[in-house]
Parts: sequence; C-alpha cells; structure tokens
Amino acid sequence: MKKHTRFYENWIWYYHLIAFLIFAGFLCWGFYLSSFVEHWYSNNAFTNYDILMSFFSVQVNIMTIVWLLIYIINFDNKKSGITTDRFRMVIMNLNMLVFLIFWMGVVYYIKTGQDSIVNYTNNQILCTIMTHMICPILLFIIYQFSMGNEKYSYNFYKKWDIYLVFIYAISYLVYVYIRGELYLQNGRTGRYPYPFVDFQNLFIGNSVWLYCLYLAIAFFIWFSLHHVWLVFNNNLIFKRKEYKRVINLI
Repeated sequence: MKKHTRFYENWIWYYHLIAFLIFAGFLCWGFYLSSFVEHWYSNNAFTNYDILMSFFSVQVNIMTIVWLLIYIINFDNKKSGITTDRFRMVIMNLNMLVFLIFWMGVVYYIKTGQDSIVNYTNNQILCTIMTHMICPILLFIIYQFSMGNEKYSYNFYKKWDIYLVFIYAISYLVYVYIRGELYLQNGRTGRYPYPFVDFQNLFIGNSVWLYCLYLAIAFFIWFSLHHVWLVFNNNLIFKRKEYKRVINLI
C-alpha cells in the first residue's frame, strides 16, 4: 500500500505557499505605497485605499489570497467546497480576466494616447505587473499539475462553480455603479475604476440600464468561454494522467 504523503513532503504545497506569499506580499505593499508613501491616486490615504479596493483585479487578488490560505491549511484534508478542483476553476476563471484586463489596459492607453501608464511610479508598475500578470501565470502553471483528477463535461451550466463567477461579476457591476453614484454626489474623483464602467460616458448608447445589460451579456459569454477552455485544459491533463497510469500498469 502506497504511503500517504504529508503536506511538507509535497512540492505542490510549497508552490501554493510561495504563491500565497507573493500574492499577499505585493498586494499589501501596493496598499502601503499607495495610501501612505506615493499616494497613487489622491493625497488622502483612505481615498487611495478605496480606489484600490474598487478595482476588479484587487478584489480577485484578495479572493485568491483567501483561497490559497484555506487550501494550504486544508491541504491534507479531503477536498470539499473551497478546496475542490471546481472552486480552483472559479479562481482561475477570474484571474484569467485579471490577466486580460492588464493587457487590454495597456493596449487601450497606447491607442488612445493617454499617459496614465507613463505617470505610474516604478513601484506602481512593479505591483501592477506582479498582481495582474505574474500571479495569474503562477496559478496557470500549478493548474497543469493540480487538475485532471477527473474528466469534466462541457455542460458546465449544470454545475455550481460557473454560477459563482456570474454572481460575482453581476455583484461587481452593481457595486461599481452605486459607488460611482456616491462619488458623483460628493464631486470626488476616482469614481469609476475602468473606462468601460464609466456610467457618465457610455461606450455604447445613452441608456445606463441597457448598457449594464450589454455588459452582463458580454461577461456571461466571456466567462463561459473561459470555462470552456478550463474544462478543455483539465480534460487534456486527465488524458495525460490516464495514459501515464496505463503505461505504469504495463
């Protein structure tokens, strides 16, 4: 009978621990620099904190940090709820969008000629690259070694994990709108975290409600495509593991 490997003997546990430290370290450093040292968005510490918290990427970073911590603590326990492969797909789905937001932002500012990125401090650039690009890549790498434990069906709308992604996306849209309205009434800057959710300057049409519906549909499709890719990737890993298992039996 094969001996059970404890967490401290498994490199995957250490990988998740290092990922947790990187995620948490750069996020905390970013909050510290923005609020108390470099004042990225405002001279007011709380305003800097609030603007950072309004970013989709920062919220996903925080969720990922919490997930990593729980996963690390419960590594040797039976996987359930937040530690399952299904929930890993939720985290991966959201981080894929963070990764894409980073590159879309770079392209947007280059094409529009805006100099927001040019005005970033060196520390701000470093934090942005780490939390928006390097951290999602770290998750993608470990995804290749942690998934593939079972074959998934592409009919994922019957599963609970995809709905967590949809619920969060809609909740974020509502949060951004309400926050923007509160900021607007007080005449403060930093109302909207991204240009496409600037409800005072819509990309399409004149109706805020219709625009929100367009966004909801767009992200429903977008996250679904992410999930299709994640299921496909999982099944490729599953086939590879099954092939190795058969070879070992022979």
